[in-house]
Amino acid sequence: MEQENMYSWVVLFASFTTLLCGPTIGFASGVIHVALLNEFQEDATLTAWVGSLFSCMFALTGPIASLVINVFDCRTCVVLSGLLMMTGFVTSYLVTDIRLLFLTFALITGLGTGLAQTGCIVVLRYYFPKNAAFAATLCISGGGIGIFIHPALFQYLTQGYGFHGAFLILGGISLNICVSGMLMRPSKYEQDRQRHDFIGNSLRQKVLTIMCGDFTRFFSIMKKLSFLYFVISVLCFSIAAATEYMFLPEYFIKQGSTFQEGSFAIAVSGLGCIVSRVLTGFASTDKNIGGAILYSSLNGIMAILTLLLPMCSTSSHLRILYGFLLGLYTGGQWVLVNTLTLELLDIQDVATGVGAVMFTCGTGYLVGPPIAAAISDASGYFNSTFLLAVGMLLSACLFGFLSNVTKPTSSATKDRELAIAASVDDCCREESVQGVLILPKNVPE
Repeated sequence: MEQENMYSWVVLFASFTTLLCGPTIGFASGVIHVALLNEFQEDATLTAWVGSLFSCMFALTGPIASLVINVFDCRTCVVLSGLLMMTGFVTSYLVTDIRLLFLTFALITGLGTGLAQTGCIVVLRYYFPKNAAFAATLCISGGGIGIFIHPALFQYLTQGYGFHGAFLILGGISLNICVSGMLMRPSKYEQDRQRHDFIGNSLRQKVLTIMCGDFTRFFSIMKKLSFLYFVISVLCFSIAAATEYMFLPEYFIKQGSTFQEGSFAIAVSGLGCIVSRVLTGFASTDKNIGGAILYSSLNGIMAILTLLLPMCSTSSHLRILYGFLLGLYTGGQWVLVNTLTLELLDIQDVATGVGAVMFTCGTGYLVGPPIAAAISDASGYFNSTFLLAVGMLLSACLFGFLSNVTKPTSSATKDRELAIAASVDDCCREESVQGVLILPKNVPE
């Protein structure tokens, strides 16, 4: 492992910049959705599919990002992400049929966000072996700032340069990710691994081993009732979160606000995310609270706030307040996902579990907005989209509590955490399906 030094902080800055410029564009999906409706005048459900596919790619493409990192290194992964995002945005500039955006915007640009998301986090595990959690927290704050900037930025670019011009400029901004990626020079661990693989294994053998390694383990962990409940809870939460972020700007516009006010409400949620992730990180370490109770409670509170949404649409100040609360009560959930997965699974299953949970998040972001749009079209009542979100949040709360109740009571969780902390410097590591959580291969259960 690379020892922490001055260059480690250069890598941290590069990761921060990558997260700021790239993956957080997905949180502007609601603003992009309104722009797509105005530009192409297509069916709301079809338009929602474009935005939902793009916003879910950060999670669904995790296995691809992990494969690139395992075969090559983090620098290759991040530089490739910048090239893909630039290509996707620039080709979207030329598109005149919304159906082509499924390829150029949703798939190509979305794949780039997924590679950037995974690569900029994994590299911190190599350069901060003793303070990886602290480094990741600083890096993730870049995500919160990005959530704050991107909705307002896209709204400003759309008004000034049109929909297609906004995509062209975003393509130029995305290219800066390549610069950040070039700063992520391969760590000593990656260099040693590449030399070993060059001598001992062919590229084809390595790819097959990585792809097949955790396949059977996935089915075994899904048989654990507590983890199954948690996965269902995460699915419900991601459907609700994707629905709120997609349709909230359009809802506020229908209630009389301007496009700028609707996008700013989403932008303010980025500030709430920053606050939430910091506070949730501290609260989850309190034994009197516990991560599972905190996770379920946040979902329950957000369900109540969503029910009160019509009251918050009466003035611009209340709309901004709701946007902040949306980030405050949904942003912290991402901090808890890895922690709760660690608590629910044995040490040898954690890597596969994180991949399963993140893939579930991506599935929720994919299907949530189209389902909500279809319900709205069928009922003729736009508020039904947020009633769906309320139902999903309450379901997430319920299944979160069921997961906690059915969890085996033992001291294994504490032993697991100590074993991981004591073995961080081990060079023989196993990367997760997402490439985010990196665990030693030989950690005692």
